[in-house]
Amino acid sequence: MVARPRSRAPRLAIAAGLLALIGIAEPARANPFEYAWTNLAPGVWAAIRSDPFELPQEGNAVFVVTDQGVVLFDAGGSPAMGEAIVARVRSVTSQPITHVVLSHWHGDHMRGLQAIRAAFPGAQVLAHPHARDEIVATQDRWLKRRESMVPNVRKAVEAAIANGRDMSGRPLIPQEKAWLEAGLAASQQLDRENHLTTYVVPDATFEDHLTLHLGGREIRFLRLGNAHTAGDVILWLPQERIVATGDVVTAPIPLMPSAYTGDYPAVLARIEALGFRALVPGHGGVQTETGYLELLSETVRLAASQMQDLVGRGVSHEDAVARIDLAAVEPRFTHGDPFLANRFHDYLADVPEAAYAAATGGSPDEKF
Repeated sequence: MVARPRSRAPRLAIAAGLLALIGIAEPARANPFEYAWTNLAPGVWAAIRSDPFELPQEGNAVFVVTDQGVVLFDAGGSPAMGEAIVARVRSVTSQPITHVVLSHWHGDHMRGLQAIRAAFPGAQVLAHPHARDEIVATQDRWLKRRESMVPNVRKAVEAAIANGRDMSGRPLIPQEKAWLEAGLAASQQLDRENHLTTYVVPDATFEDHLTLHLGGREIRFLRLGNAHTAGDVILWLPQERIVATGDVVTAPIPLMPSAYTGDYPAVLARIEALGFRALVPGHGGVQTETGYLELLSETVRLAASQMQDLVGRGVSHEDAVARIDLAAVEPRFTHGDPFLANRFHDYLADVPEAAYAAATGGSPDEKF
């Protein structure tokens, strides 16, 4: 069962900071702002965070090289990650980045834009209107919040380690302690990156689809419905049969702070129907099979069906949210690993509330 604390706001604020702050149980590296690069097809490169939990928790990216320029899908979540993308592009082609398309509005996929724009001033940045609106609406608040973000989270992490309790109040297991300590070791670097960040607002928007024909390549951007946010866009390369999903798909644990449970399974089914040979998720390793998409869909449908039944029987909001039980699917994500079990409970903690919103005709609260 996904546990729900009685007072959610303070812990949710801390958890949101942790998603940007802490890394997995490995020693902090000299440069934590790195991607592992995978050449998926001629001229198609995927920027993958080898460990999706590592500090900083940055989104994956993909770029496509053509004879008329480079098209980038997502831009990393910090200036350093944007610079890493620029460096890789320049290492494989003399062509400039001409287009950047954002999968959605969350900062770990777009705060690297300033580095892209600095290197390639002519690059056009595009997104769904919802994504652009949210970037505009949240930029001032984020720029103010960054002053206290890392110091506050550092204080909370130090208290958790001292008290032997993790950020959700559970007994602190060794893997979790090492994860928190690794985050502390790199927090100064993250704070510096946060303070270097300026926002780049998309130049143009598109609603349902955008197709670029460049240098003999067909590059499609598709809006398949509400899933991770109300402005999700995926990249589809029909000739290469490569799809990049942004955070509609994240692995090995689904990250669902604002899941649109009514639409999510249909979006996943449309991705599967593309017949991809490689799928680049928003976080996690490249997928070549459809099984993980089916598990994600089953998970969302399980929460949604339980909630529909509870609401239909007149169960109160608070009780309905508390009764959502995902125990049937949890082992297929966590495989008995206690660290992954903690991530499962934390990353899906808002799914019951989102399912209640959908069951009562509302929309989830997209987290900032």
